[in-house]
Amino acid sequence: MEVKEIGQTKTKEEVIDLLNTNGIPHSVTKCCDCDRICISFGDEKNYCCDSAIPVQTCNKDIFKIYPHEILYIGIEDRKSVLYLIDRKIETNYHLDHWKSILNEKFFAQPHYSYIVNLNYVDEVTKDYVKIKCGEKEYSVYTSLRKLGTFKKAFLNFKG
Repeated sequence: MEVKEIGQTKTKEEVIDLLNTNGIPHSVTKCCDCDRICISFGDEKNYCCDSAIPVQTCNKDIFKIYPHEILYIGIEDRKSVLYLIDRKIETNYHLDHWKSILNEKFFAQPHYSYIVNLNYVDEVTKDYVKIKCGEKEYSVYTSLRKLGTFKKAFLNFKG
């Protein structure tokens, strides 16, 4: 095994090639809030620590979530509900809170009651946006007032 000197860096492609050559199972994810690439080994979740968002639920529990886990956020019964890849979290935060902390390169509003992660958008019509993650599918309403801006954000999106 080669000894790496302090300060020596490898490109993402060199690291991935090294992992593939040695048969090490891994996955590569791109952070939503910065240009960092994170490599996870096996089933381990390894995300960019700079993008973690602490969230307090309505029950006063606190979770750390990552922007790329958010499928969409909707307002239901005066609460903002985060629909994540693997669960749903209800919070008392206003939608403006989420708009201020989420990167607008990855998130857009098709309706005043929703914020959608553009990575998971499957279809956009004049009535709804279809969000798809694996076997899960969700539809959120669009509004004529927000639809043009949403479509522009989606067409310019490079995920």
